[in-house]
Amino acid sequence: MSDPNDPALHTATLCVHAGYRATPAQPAVVLPVVHSTTFLLDDASYAAMCAGRQDEALIYTRLGNPTLDAVQRKIAALERGERALVFSSGMAAIHAALLASLAPGGRVVAHHELYGTAWDLLTNALPRLGFVVEFVDLNDPARRAAALTRKADVVYCESLSNPTLVVADLPAIARAAHAAGAALVVDATLVTPFLQRPLEHGADLVVHSATKYLAGHADLVGGALVGDAARVRAAWRWLQLAGGCLDPQAAYLLDRGLKTFVLRLRAHVENACEVARFLDRHPRVSRVHFPGLEQHPTHARAKELLSGPGGMVGFVHAGGDAAALQFLRRLRVASEATSLGGVETLASLPFNTSHARLSAAERAAAGIAPGFVRLSVGIEDARDLLADLDQALNAS
Repeated sequence: MSDPNDPALHTATLCVHAGYRATPAQPAVVLPVVHSTTFLLDDASYAAMCAGRQDEALIYTRLGNPTLDAVQRKIAALERGERALVFSSGMAAIHAALLASLAPGGRVVAHHELYGTAWDLLTNALPRLGFVVEFVDLNDPARRAAALTRKADVVYCESLSNPTLVVADLPAIARAAHAAGAALVVDATLVTPFLQRPLEHGADLVVHSATKYLAGHADLVGGALVGDAARVRAAWRWLQLAGGCLDPQAAYLLDRGLKTFVLRLRAHVENACEVARFLDRHPRVSRVHFPGLEQHPTHARAKELLSGPGGMVGFVHAGGDAAALQFLRRLRVASEATSLGGVETLASLPFNTSHARLSAAERAAAGIAPGFVRLSVGIEDARDLLADLDQALNAS
C-alpha cells in the first residue's frame, strides 16, 4: 500500500490502515504507544520553537507525540480534512474550536438544540469572557437570516441534534454563515464519518467527542477536531495554552477502536432501526425521535444528507418523567447510564443528566418533553433489546 492515507480508499480500509503502517524502520504492525513526555532536541527543534512552530517538531507531549500524530492522521483521512487534532475530551475540542474562531468580543450564533454541556459553555462561560451568544433555530431560513444580519464570527450546530435527533440543513447553514463572514463549526459526534462528512457540506471545522462512536468501547475520554491546516493550527494554539492534550495510551485505544468502526456502526444503525420501529408501535410510547422514521420532521433531509439514520433513538414515555425513570430501573440488558456510542446499549433521561442545567421551559424549547428517554443503541442481538425494552415499558 503506497499511501495508507489516500482519500480514494474506502472508509473501512482507512480505519484499519490510515495514520500508521509498519515499515522496515518501524516493523511493529500495531501502532506503538510512545509514553515519553519529552524528546531529544536538535537545531531543527530549536528553530521550530523560535519561529512559533512547536507543533511541527517533537518537543513535549502536550505539544505533540508520535502516537497522537498517527491517530490524528487517521481521523483527518476519515473526515477528508487537511489536519486533525485530538484532545482530552470532546468539550476541550469544542472549546478550542470556538475560541480559535472568535475575535475579541465576537459573536456566536448557535442552534437552539444542543448537547447540554455545549449549551452550558455557550450560555454561562463564553459570555463571562466577553463573547456574545445568540441561540436560534438555524434550520428556519427566516430566523437564520435574521440572526446573521448582525456580524457573527462563528455559527455552531450539531449535524444531528442531541437528543432530539434533528438533522441540520448543513448546506444552507454553511452558505448563510459564509455569506455573513462567519465560520461554521459542526459537532458531528452522533453522525460520525460513517454517516456524514460535514466538511463536504461546507463546515469549516468539525468536532467530535471521540469518547463516543469513534472509540466505541466506553473506556476512554477524548475529543477530535478536523479542518483545513490553518484553522486547525489556530485551534492547536488553544490546546497548547489550555493543556487539553490527550494521553498517548488513550490515543492508542482510540486508534484500536477505530479499526472496527465501520463494523460497529453498521450494527448500531441496524439495531437502532429495529428499536425505533418497535417503540413507534408501543402503547406506552407517545412519540419517537428517530430520523429513519417517515414521520420524523427531518426524515427527508436525513435521506439527502446522511448515509443512514444513526444509532441513537429518543422517545417520550407516555407516563412522563417519573414513569420514564421507573422504566430505566426495570431494564435488564440495557444499562441506566449516561454517555453514548459504545457497544453496549445505554438509556438515560436528559432532564436529570445531559440537560439537567436547563430549566423546564428551556428543555421544552429544545424539544425535550417530560418523559423523554435517550437510547444509545448498542450492538447486542436486537431480539434481546426489544424484549428488554418491552418488559421494562410494560412494567412502568
